[in-house]
Amino acid sequence: MNNLNKGVFVMNTFKKIGLTALGTTLVASSAIGGELSVSGDAGYTWSSESVGVVSTDGVGYNHDVSFSGSGELDNGWSVSTGMTIVEDSSLSSSNVKLTMGSLGSIQVGNGTGGTGASFDSVTPTAYEENHDGMKTTTAIDSMGAGLGNGGVDYYSPALDIMGASVDFMLNITPEASGTAVGEGGVSTAHATLASGQAAGINIGYGAAKVGAYVAEIQADAGTAGTYDSDRLDATWYAKYTAGPVSIGYQFAYLDTGHTGAAAANSSSAKVIGTANGAFESETMSIAFNVNDSLSFSWSELTETYDEQDMGTVADVDMDSTSIQFAYTMGSMSIKGYQTDVDNPGWDSDAKSDEVTEIAVNFAF
Repeated sequence: MNNLNKGVFVMNTFKKIGLTALGTTLVASSAIGGELSVSGDAGYTWSSESVGVVSTDGVGYNHDVSFSGSGELDNGWSVSTGMTIVEDSSLSSSNVKLTMGSLGSIQVGNGTGGTGASFDSVTPTAYEENHDGMKTTTAIDSMGAGLGNGGVDYYSPALDIMGASVDFMLNITPEASGTAVGEGGVSTAHATLASGQAAGINIGYGAAKVGAYVAEIQADAGTAGTYDSDRLDATWYAKYTAGPVSIGYQFAYLDTGHTGAAAANSSSAKVIGTANGAFESETMSIAFNVNDSLSFSWSELTETYDEQDMGTVADVDMDSTSIQFAYTMGSMSIKGYQTDVDNPGWDSDAKSDEVTEIAVNFAF
């Protein structure tokens, strides 16, 4: 090869290297430096339910697979996303969160429970919430219902105020239909409800912690006869931990604003979301950690259906008592509960419902 050809060859080679490097740089700069990860859990369950003298027993399984990703922006903020797939291979929840350092974070997603999920039965337990396994949807489990999809959730960072740790959260949902949204989509309009908003606060001082939450969903102005007022959810709680013992109390109030005929009588079943009147909820619990691996808890839930001024039907209490335990050994856990419910469905003539569950789970 003569010197002229050698020079051309060298120049072409350097051009190719330069273009390749430039292309690589352009591709790399279009993505946030971050990571993706997968985690989950799987296990077996045995459960037994007795309603009056009729019993059913069975063996089942559970698994959750969670995908998560996160990355950091040039200004120090971070973006994270996550999704969880459950037993029937359906998408349980998904979200995108922007964390803005000391400014807090903004989250939008489906199935997250929204800000209300932070106040869904927060008293201490060893395993599950008191109402887990119930066939009746409870008032305490309905805080912020309708605001978990298609809304914007804001979470503040923990603030130090006069020695106390304070955080708060806000929600605004333009269409409180509760329906999941697709990529770039918005929640569909509800037939009878309009927009909603919520606010919550937690205050921790030493071993004590208190908090409160309120949510409101406006009734659509064009649906006279379905609602006589806006939906209102409200709750407050107090917890205290002394060494291995934690105690807690929570009160909740829910009025769905429905109008219509009064309940037939105290022995008819009521359903949150369709029944008129209001529901009040009180939960008390105590949890004890024997050691780092073993814990027990006891909790009592009483929910009262109040017809208010719609008729002469007496108030009905639905009472639930739950005893639970949890034992953890590395990535393996054995947990269980026995829950007894009187007057399920706020039906004074309903048979008592007893549910027992034992679960063996493995985290990975």
